[in-house]
Amino acid sequence: MKTRHKFTAYLLIVILPLIILSIIYWMHLERSIQKERLEQAEWAGTVYQEYIDQVIRETKENLELLSLSSSVLYMDNEKTELLLKWIKDTDSRYAGIYCLNRDGVSISGTNKNFNHYYLIEQKDIELAVKTQRAVVVGTKELYNPAYNYFSIFAPILDHDKKVQGFLLAHIRLDHMENMLKILSPTHTFILETKDKTRILDRNADGFTGHSKWVDIPLTEVDWKLSVKVPDKINTNNMNVFLMLVFFTFFFTHMIYTIIEELIVRRNTKNQKLLNERQKIDFVGTLAASTAHEIKNPLTGIKGLVQLLVEKHPEEQDQFYYSVIMKEIERINSIVSEFLILGKPMAQTSSLYDIRSIIAELRPIIESEARHFNIEVEWNIIKEPILVHCTKDQLKQVILNIAKNGFEAMEVGKNLRVRIHHENEWAKIMIIDAGQGLSEKEISKVFDPFYTSKKEGTGLGLFVCKRIIESFNGTIEFSSKPLNGTTVTISLPLIKDHP
Repeated sequence: MKTRHKFTAYLLIVILPLIILSIIYWMHLERSIQKERLEQAEWAGTVYQEYIDQVIRETKENLELLSLSSSVLYMDNEKTELLLKWIKDTDSRYAGIYCLNRDGVSISGTNKNFNHYYLIEQKDIELAVKTQRAVVVGTKELYNPAYNYFSIFAPILDHDKKVQGFLLAHIRLDHMENMLKILSPTHTFILETKDKTRILDRNADGFTGHSKWVDIPLTEVDWKLSVKVPDKINTNNMNVFLMLVFFTFFFTHMIYTIIEELIVRRNTKNQKLLNERQKIDFVGTLAASTAHEIKNPLTGIKGLVQLLVEKHPEEQDQFYYSVIMKEIERINSIVSEFLILGKPMAQTSSLYDIRSIIAELRPIIESEARHFNIEVEWNIIKEPILVHCTKDQLKQVILNIAKNGFEAMEVGKNLRVRIHHENEWAKIMIIDAGQGLSEKEISKVFDPFYTSKKEGTGLGLFVCKRIIESFNGTIEFSSKPLNGTTVTISLPLIKDHP
């Protein structure tokens, strides 16, 4: 039956998901490849577009910035030529930079062959004068066969913002093409102006209209960049499919292993809890069958010792009797813990004001505090705090925790007891200033038979937790080493009471 269960789990967790995912992937493989082709073309187009826009934008900004100082150098051709030559030599994108008059005729520049030539047309001059910003000339210049380029020029303005002339830069297309090859060497692209003039292209010859292209507009100029969608991708479909099968099998098998491990751990934990419960039930059964038998002779012994106390008033005898009585009380306390451990916790509870229970406990706690030479701070709200509980058992819990606090603290420290309510809960907080507990110790404080005391039974806090849980409440420890410990008892608050 166990083998059949494992086979069913393996089938559902490993085999079935592997088959389903393989079928789905195989059905959508071609669609994914087509989408990938389109995304690759769009990515390449975005990269190209950002570079081209960057070149145009930076050139515009440089020319407009240079035009601010060119108005001073405008009348000094020698200085202007030196400045323009230095700019050209520092940036390989420029085929040449020129200073023009208002009619677009070259006055000076990096190539003297262009002096006294019209380098821009009248319609472009009118646009620059109107906008007073840099303008991109949308035609490819062919004056120099070695350097194909297009032009960008900016107006030179005087203090009255009147156009004195122009600064013009020739941008090398061969340099841009080389940079685009570096950015994405495998893609085919075409760069065209608005009137379909081809400015730049790569591997675009021979393609027909049946090829699929992605069009990407530029932001700096009214041009269009077209990138061809690849006809195929260098991917072996079967290899990709087999890789998917392998990784799917690996991960589903790993998940199956993890689930099996979690099941084993859960079963081990449940078995451990069952063993603990059986151990507690055994101790409870033992306590229920023997506690009364212990208490009966203990009561007789206590009575006889009291008679001897009265009969022998000598100081030495009184000392011995006091020691005997303390040990009898200790035995009685241990037996009482076993009784609570053994019998059912469902008991008749009544409605009590926690303040009245604390008022009865206060003299006992303060007496214990004086014995340990410790001060107790009380912080109790004035309004009633009503809860359902068994008074004696709640007293036992509070006193037990207070004693633990006394034993954990050094002489002269303060123990704080705070009584208040929060939302729907009555809160009893007992805060000591002792050595504190580690997280590992806190996780074990309620375990039966766990104790850090030399003479402890390890049942005190376990019994306290059972008592508080029988009142539908909770008890929590909060502590850090060397920072003391806070014990919070939370009980359901009774508000609507006649």
